[in-house]
Amino acid sequence: MSAWKYKRLTPKVIVSKLRLIDPVKLVDMSTRSLDAVSSILTETAYQPDILNLSSPLDSLSLEHALISNFMRTYGEIANYSQREIRSLLLALMMKFEANIVKSMLRAKEANMSVDEALAYIIPVGRLSKADCRKKLEKSRSVKDMAEAFSDMEYGCVLKKVLGENLETRPLRRLESALDKYVYDGIWKAAAKLRGLDGKIARTVLGIEIDFLNVKVILRCKAMGISDQQIRRYLVPSSEVFAERDFENAMKAGDVKEIIGNLLTTAKLAMARDHQYMLNSLLKEYENTHSLSYLGRLVDQGLLKASLRMVKRYTPFFNIGSVLAFLNLKWFEIRNLRAIFRGIECNIPPHRIKKFLILPE
Repeated sequence: MSAWKYKRLTPKVIVSKLRLIDPVKLVDMSTRSLDAVSSILTETAYQPDILNLSSPLDSLSLEHALISNFMRTYGEIANYSQREIRSLLLALMMKFEANIVKSMLRAKEANMSVDEALAYIIPVGRLSKADCRKKLEKSRSVKDMAEAFSDMEYGCVLKKVLGENLETRPLRRLESALDKYVYDGIWKAAAKLRGLDGKIARTVLGIEIDFLNVKVILRCKAMGISDQQIRRYLVPSSEVFAERDFENAMKAGDVKEIIGNLLTTAKLAMARDHQYMLNSLLKEYENTHSLSYLGRLVDQGLLKASLRMVKRYTPFFNIGSVLAFLNLKWFEIRNLRAIFRGIECNIPPHRIKKFLILPE
């Protein structure tokens, strides 16, 4: 790893990290009005985007300002990066695009009108608002959406899944297939980084991919999907878990045993971040026996892992602090969007807080 590659990038990331909003301030925002929140945001990194908004403000216009800020920040970091790092960042952008594709699929399954759907979709990357509207207008069903995305790689992924004999819950399988395609590409891009850079990238991204696989296994087992089908939606890329470890997890009798088997492997591999997250999942499930809450807990674990990685890698010039910061930035935007929507729907602050992904 050559530090010179990061002589401009690392200072940029450090300054951007310092401008993230304190979690205490985020929670306080949930008690305010939209106007008050927008005023607070003018004192943050979102200032230029908020000041460009016209009145009256609503949650959707504020969300567009957030995404505009995220895309600009992402682009600046990519521009400060050397070629191989920029290639990885472009691959990472596809996970945000895939989230838009998922939102559009859900909108079609729910038979939402185009305008209703666009109220919940904030385009990113190569997908503009005009692109999303055009694809929604030409699609009457989830199946039509696959054809609408024929001009992008996501179309092939959707068509392949829809070509199978899906008796139940096709949307879940479409979403899992999109995740697999995107994260396969991310892992391949990370594999092109050499030396310590590559090792750090695989460590940071590996945690996210491993726990994507954990969520897929838990969700699919709850849906009664066969192990053979589950294997097709796993991303076979991990520095901690071998294929046999996921096989053993799928053969487990219940959720507790699934998590326990993976935790044993993480301990043997001395993977601290994996152990933290799996212990949290196991404890939460033992207390609540709620599978639905585990997905949010995984996200919270990824936030904590990103915070640890920023501390771990920022003193050095490397890819780790960059990847961790982008995760933190996206979690911040998710939290702010939850706050906007909660305030607009008159949800009590204590309930809004339950939707926030915060470090404990």
